[in-house]
Amino acid sequence: MDNKVEIKTIVVDDEELAMSGLVMMLETFPEIKIIGTCANGIEAIKEIHERQPDVVFLDVNMPYLNGFEVLELLGDESPLVVFVTAYDEYAVKAFEANAVDYLLKPVNPERLKQTVERLLNKDTISQKAQQQLIRKQQQSRMNIDRILVRDNNTVHVIAAAEILWIEAQDDYVAIKTRDEVYLKLERLTNLENQLDEQHFKRIHRSYIINADYLVRIENQKWAVLKNGTKLPVSRSGYQRFFA
Repeated sequence: MDNKVEIKTIVVDDEELAMSGLVMMLETFPEIKIIGTCANGIEAIKEIHERQPDVVFLDVNMPYLNGFEVLELLGDESPLVVFVTAYDEYAVKAFEANAVDYLLKPVNPERLKQTVERLLNKDTISQKAQQQLIRKQQQSRMNIDRILVRDNNTVHVIAAAEILWIEAQDDYVAIKTRDEVYLKLERLTNLENQLDEQHFKRIHRSYIINADYLVRIENQKWAVLKNGTKLPVSRSGYQRFFA
């Protein structure tokens, strides 16, 4: 009976030479089975969803979506992740948050061997710690200029300036732009803490508005937007707005 361990692996990196070099090193380990490579975060989300790898070696600094944003969009669907980065600051964040592991570019073969050994020892791996890293990363982001929404394999990148208002809907938020409404699994308070408070105002426990689209507040109870929409304003929301 063959008890050989097989770790299905996807490598994600926008630098072709760096990716091919890492793939070549990983292929020297009999336990590692490369099932895919991706050149950016959007490709990675689709590939991870379809191929269901055990682990992803994920570059941090990429166009379109960075590594942390990929994990955020994958949510509970995320496999184990090893961060690969040329920047110490990202590596330190991952290490301090007890992520599965991190590798600095150029990848050292001996250091990679330690990573593979750790992956083989499942008891040392914590997906809970990985999710804590995502939350910590989200909390550290201030004055974000875009919000990411995943719809199956489609990723929507919504510019903050295009958002009219955001409404809480249980564990989700509905993000309204001029033409679309997007649902995101997120708490309204989390977005409130990340958005620029000079533009985004919490007017009610269920609503944040983009003040750039505000026309007036009627009777201290209703916020009227440029498109004619009326949203409720609570007493505390009114006070916060003019504080």
